[in-house]
Amino acid sequence: MVSRGGPYRDSGGRGADFRRILGRIFGDAENPMGWALTVGRVAGIRVRLHLLFIVYATAQILYSIPRDTLGVGFTALAMTSLFVIVLLHEFGHCFACRAVGGEADDILMWPLGGLATVSPPHEWRAHLITTLGGPAVNAALTPVFAGLLMLAGQGDAVLFNPFRPSVAVGAMGSWWLVALWWLHYTNLLILGFNMLLPLFPLDGGRTLQAVLWRRMGYAPSMDVAATVGVFGAIALGVFALVGDHVLLLGIAIFAGLVSWQERRRLRAADDLGEVGFESVYRAQQEEARERGPTRSQRKQAEREQQVQVELDRILAKIAASGMGALSAKEKKALRDATERKRRGGSG
Repeated sequence: MVSRGGPYRDSGGRGADFRRILGRIFGDAENPMGWALTVGRVAGIRVRLHLLFIVYATAQILYSIPRDTLGVGFTALAMTSLFVIVLLHEFGHCFACRAVGGEADDILMWPLGGLATVSPPHEWRAHLITTLGGPAVNAALTPVFAGLLMLAGQGDAVLFNPFRPSVAVGAMGSWWLVALWWLHYTNLLILGFNMLLPLFPLDGGRTLQAVLWRRMGYAPSMDVAATVGVFGAIALGVFALVGDHVLLLGIAIFAGLVSWQERRRLRAADDLGEVGFESVYRAQQEEARERGPTRSQRKQAEREQQVQVELDRILAKIAASGMGALSAKEKKALRDATERKRRGGSG
């Protein structure tokens, strides 16, 4: 769904026809993040498969034909394991968010992992629980896969070199053992990668932000997490280039861009006079020095800050997935905010 009549008024010949075709298939032809096919719904959560994930998985399988001694079948098992483990990880985020009273209605699977659309209550503990919900699934699966491998006589394969999976897989003869090991490998890789690297918006970066939020407040913690994310992405990018790890390089670029964009958003919000980093930080410092405002005034200021943060989140969601991804509650919040600004501008 596209707001204000959508992009399909364009009569630009083949380009417009192509966008109309994409619109029928994906729903949002103008937003590349919306180029995804809905593969199903689980507990009211829509699962979408991005076009680039299909291209990536197909390319990996085709690439393995002339070069990979493991063969096409083993590579296909690896891609399937990646899809299953990442999907379970994202469901962990969604159900954790719902457990703390938030909303979760969409999962997008794409080459760099999964993106769960979650809206936890604006409180550090709720955000922390939502973030840890994904890694908790991987942590719970780790002893299951490791135990099954040991029961199958593959105890030596429980520990492995993450950059050379072919060493472990090549020693296994049966397909079901290979499939089990790929699940174990992918599960540990997702767990370690997400929690050991403090890159925003990955789980490690979001965990750091939630912990800092408790002490510093929301906006300052976002600024610190985004800054750490920028420098962490640079370090990961250098490592990926030196080691010739293409997927790691893609993740580093993505994390760096998101972190940089978040820093710019915080600065822009402050420049526009909204509740941004500098204004929130100054307000907190002034309150700590003077303790002047009454309790009701402080609560009102907190409510206004929460409304602004929620509006920022909705706008970021529109930028990532389009208007069609908004829930009815989010659309109402956007309309209410627009009406308040209109009244303020005319008054």
